[in-house]
Amino acid sequence: MKHIAWLILLTWLPLTQAEESVITFDVYLDDSPIGFHRVNVERLEKEKRVRVEADMKVDFLFFTAFSYQHEANERWQEGCVVQLDTSTNDDGEQLKVSGTRTEKGLEVVTQSDRKLIDGCVHTFAYWDVNLLSSASHLLNTQNGDYQPARLIRQDSQPLQFKGEAFGSKRYRLEVGGDVAINLWYSEDYQWQALETEVAGGRKLRYLRRQG
Repeated sequence: MKHIAWLILLTWLPLTQAEESVITFDVYLDDSPIGFHRVNVERLEKEKRVRVEADMKVDFLFFTAFSYQHEANERWQEGCVVQLDTSTNDDGEQLKVSGTRTEKGLEVVTQSDRKLIDGCVHTFAYWDVNLLSSASHLLNTQNGDYQPARLIRQDSQPLQFKGEAFGSKRYRLEVGGDVAINLWYSEDYQWQALETEVAGGRKLRYLRRQG
């Protein structure tokens, strides 16, 4: 289940001036619902402000086998992250990450490390195909890791799940050499779904709620 760390999205959507948008995903482990992932985006004149909330729980018999909560706030200017603050409860492990843009780059601070990342830093911007495709590295806002990544276009094919189809444009995001995340978008490139393999060969899916 630790692969969920790769899936937390600090995101915005392509919006018109001064709009606010909220999108929510139902999260499934195989065929079972385990929680939600929500993204709130506010677009101002010169920046975008993003808030992400995620809450997941896997029950086994009468016990909680795994739980995960994540909150994040992020500011973007000119397509780059300039500030972020996140807090995560990863099955009892408490994690915090902060980032501030300086003249030398984005200074990223975790409980155990402090580093400076040069250039324009992107997080896991599933919400924007152009940002994903233009980034050679992505910042994991749960733990502060900065790893190589590449986005690869796949054949157009929707994700089929419980009789519903999600998205028409399909991509594969490869991260760090050992993580692969499949993403689906609508014809106008609105993020619709995500699927990846986690521990034990199980499938973790994000499916966008309609309406």
